[in-house]
Amino acid sequence: MKMTNIYNKVVGLALAALTFTACSDEWDDHYSAPTASDGMTIWQTIEMDQANLSNFAKVLKATGYDKALASSQVFTVFAPVNAQFTEADANEIIDLYEQQKAANIKDRDNRAIKEFVHNHLALYNYSTSGKADSITMMNGKYLLMTDNKLANSTMLTKNQLKSNGVMFTMEEPVDFFPNVFEYMSVDEDIDSIGKFMSQYNQYDFNASESVPGGIIDGKTWYLDSVKVLTNELFGELGRINSEDSTYWMVAPTNKVWNELVPEYEPYFNYDSKVEKRDSLAYTEPRLALLRGTVFSRTRNTDASINDSVLSVNATLYAYRTYKDLKYYQYEKPFAEGGIFDGTEVVACSNGQVLKSDDWHIDKKQTFLQTVIVEGESRTYRDGIDEKTTATPTEMSVATSNPFYNKVSQHKYLLVNPTAQSAAEVRFKIPNVLSNVGYDLYVVFAPTGTLETFGQKDYDVPVKFRAAYSYHKEDGSQASYVNLTVPDIYKDMKDVRGSGQDFQTIAGQVDTVMLGQNIQFPTCSWGLRDPQVLLRLRTALRNADRQLNPDTKIPNFTDRMRIDCIILKPHEEESAE
Repeated sequence: MKMTNIYNKVVGLALAALTFTACSDEWDDHYSAPTASDGMTIWQTIEMDQANLSNFAKVLKATGYDKALASSQVFTVFAPVNAQFTEADANEIIDLYEQQKAANIKDRDNRAIKEFVHNHLALYNYSTSGKADSITMMNGKYLLMTDNKLANSTMLTKNQLKSNGVMFTMEEPVDFFPNVFEYMSVDEDIDSIGKFMSQYNQYDFNASESVPGGIIDGKTWYLDSVKVLTNELFGELGRINSEDSTYWMVAPTNKVWNELVPEYEPYFNYDSKVEKRDSLAYTEPRLALLRGTVFSRTRNTDASINDSVLSVNATLYAYRTYKDLKYYQYEKPFAEGGIFDGTEVVACSNGQVLKSDDWHIDKKQTFLQTVIVEGESRTYRDGIDEKTTATPTEMSVATSNPFYNKVSQHKYLLVNPTAQSAAEVRFKIPNVLSNVGYDLYVVFAPTGTLETFGQKDYDVPVKFRAAYSYHKEDGSQASYVNLTVPDIYKDMKDVRGSGQDFQTIAGQVDTVMLGQNIQFPTCSWGLRDPQVLLRLRTALRNADRQLNPDTKIPNFTDRMRIDCIILKPHEEESAE
């Protein structure tokens, strides 16, 4: 019997893994053992029956559960006999226990205990009554118990009343059937995920599952303190340990993991002053690989899953600000080249794992995202030059306006100078990755058609300058880098300006490229405080303000109507 195959036959539901700590030798009626027992503890019975249960006893003693089964704690135990649970099987489980213990894996997470010992023990008294029922094992699994079986294992003797519980002997061991989360640590092909995620396991006290024993010094003490497995990564990836829902997970093999983690690590180079910098630099590249790999079958129904799948990280279409940015969503997942294509499907107790040795989830579908900052957003406005610039005004576009559906979110920021000064506004750009080439754009709303702001405003272009700043690796803020009109505009200098002087095209919502393939040495992904700043400043000369003798209007306006700022991952042009 191999530990990797213990779980192959049982099909059932499971619960979050539970552990217990006895806090007292006094038990209420719920915990009391049956009165008509033979006076022996469960451990005494197992230890005495060397002919049938010596191999099971050997495992219990090696893992320390001989002491628990000799205590006043009440258990129900399903003990496999030697015929189909051999000494070699017992030694394999003990070897696994010792290997994991040597690797500093806590007993709660030790596979030998979770997958074997706790799979044969339950807290409290259970007995067969002729009706099928489910019972909760100590590893949290719900197993079906009938009059003569527990899951797939046949009972040889049953309902043996002991001084501290009930005992059954079983013809064969009870197979362990893992959920999606547990399977990551079971399969050696994908155990890089299990090792990574298990680092974040913790067991929190659950008062609702625990049994109070009374109040001492104003505080409740418990006869049985139940602790429930939690993992902060479940909030990032989905509750793949939950047996109440059904999940599919595309799991990278260790080969894929070892290729992509080093590729992704340079994207998450946080500066040295970022709190928990080393932890973020370790965790985020690995999460970047795993986000977007888990799919709830509640969200992805049989009717829709062939056309498109939404991972738990995807934003539902109805709530998307930008409908075309379909991150963590995948079209035609079963088609050639789709994310499910070529995967090996493994059934789990709460869904299935799709092992992938040929990875089809592109980083541009997940974490390598376009960043959009709305001009009117106060969250990402860093400030203005108060000496030269009036307080910016957040403007809305009326539904009757021809530009209503062309201006992002139907709003923009109006930035006015004081007198004939140069107006200046600065923005913070969040979630920027390090060592990634970005193309930088600013989108302007047109003049003359949206508002007059108390005076005639002509439909003329804006002339402005742009510069950016970022955090250096030592955490200091770099000096602003002035941007120049990109080469893509070299044939449009009369329209787009030249050198550091950019200009918009009048009469339209205008997207102006400020720079191509800009890279930053540090990352701000997931940080509250964005570290890349963009400065926009009008740059009108006296000649620009003078009235055109033919049109009687100025050549440029000194007001900026900023719709949004876009930072888009750079794509190299393919060769013809």
